[in-house]
Amino acid sequence: MTVPDEAPLPDAEQYHLTVRFRPGGPAVEGTWASGTTALRKYRSWIGTHGSVNGVTITLETETGGIRRSVKRWPLAPSERNKRA
Repeated sequence: MTVPDEAPLPDAEQYHLTVRFRPGGPAVEGTWASGTTALRKYRSWIGTHGSVNGVTITLETETGGIRRSVKRWPLAPSERNKRA
């Protein structure tokens, strides 16, 4: 399987990664100053947790105290179509 090229993450002060095991349920979180590290962890967490039914993995940027979601697993149907 070939991994499609990805755009780099936007510059940010911090990058937050969350794995939630069910809606409103327990989560594992991590925060990094490096977008490269956060993206590597995001991919790793998809590999270790992405096949669990109901799990969501979210990568957010934070600048000036404002968080923005930049990646989410599982992919939305519109994102799946782009990568096919």
